[in-house]
Amino acid sequence: MSTYNTGQEQNVIYQADPTVIRHLHGVRDSLHQSCKPYLNHRVNVQTLDGLVHEGTIAGVDNKHLYLNVAVNGQMSRGYYNPYQPYHPGHGHGHGHGPYPGPGPYPGPPNNNVILPLVLFELLAISLL
Repeated sequence: MSTYNTGQEQNVIYQADPTVIRHLHGVRDSLHQSCKPYLNHRVNVQTLDGLVHEGTIAGVDNKHLYLNVAVNGQMSRGYYNPYQPYHPGHGHGHGHGPYPGPGPYPGPPNNNVILPLVLFELLAISLL
């Protein structure tokens, strides 16, 4: 996020408490160190919102856990590669609208996608 100094007085809407900031840095570091040894391991990940994702830990940095998830046909709508070329003979249709791929989305769906999960949103990670 960028801010520009316009010379006008700014009204702060929210400012994190320094104690909270230190705590969040500790949580982030702990999650990072906990996940690093389990790269390429299959896991279940539960988020604060109650969503559960199953996949393989593909990577971790100081903000995200990258989960390689297999996508089935019913979920493929949200996971497609718009840059993947269409290859005739793949898929289930002639395309819809301006897209040549099967279904209303360009190209055949990618069966393996990387789902970035924000570390602060994670509630539990379990090995499978």
